Amino acid sequence: MQRAKGEPALKAYAWQIFVVILLAGCAPFTAVGGKLTLPAQGFEVGLPEGWYRAEDVNEALLLTRVGLPLQLIRIERVSVGGELPYIKKKFAPDMPPYEAGEIELDDLRATPENSSFELLERGPATVSGRPGFRLLSTWRTREGLRVKQLHYGFLKGKWVYRLIYQAAARYYFDRDLVTFELVRSSFRLLP
Repeated sequence: MQRAKGEPALKAYAWQIFVVILLAGCAPFTAVGGKLTLPAQGFEVGLPEGWYRAEDVNEALLLTRVGLPLQLIRIERVSVGGELPYIKKKFAPDMPPYEAGEIELDDLRATPENSSFELLERGPATVSGRPGFRLLSTWRTREGLRVKQLHYGFLKGKWVYRLIYQAAARYYFDRDLVTFELVRSSFRLLP
C-alpha cells in the first residue's frame, strides 16, 4: 500500500488534536505557561508553554503535555516525619541528602506497580541552591509500558521536596527532558 506524501505528519497532527481533546474532556486540566507561585506548597516555578496542569491535585503540582499515562512532571513536598507509601522508613530533618535518596530509592523499588525496576544512575544534585539527590530509574508498568523517571529531591526544615519527571521511555522521556530540566532550574523556595 502506497502512502500519500505528508501522511505521517497528518497522523501526528491528528494525534495531538486527540490528546488536547482528551485532556480537555476527561479531566480538569488547564493550559499553563509562565511563573506559578504556590504559597501552600512553599515554592514558585516556571511552567512550560504548551503543557497542562491537573486542577484536582491539591497536594502537588502535576503537569503533562500529552497525558498522564505517557508523561508527567510532579512537584511536591512531603512531611519529614511521615512514612512513605511502600516502606516503613521515615526521613529525619538532619539526614544527609544521600540517605534521603536511599529512602526514596527503597520506596520506588517497593512500589507494587513497578516491575523490572532498574536504577540507572544515582548521585548528588543541587535544587534551588540546596544539596540534594538525583535518581534515574526505569521499570515496566502492569500494562507492559516501559517508563523512565528522573527524580530530584532535597530536605528543607520539616519538608522533603520532590521534583519528578516520568515518561514513556521509548519516545517521550528524551523528547521533554530538557523542558523538565528548565522547570527544575526555575524552582525556588518561598521565604
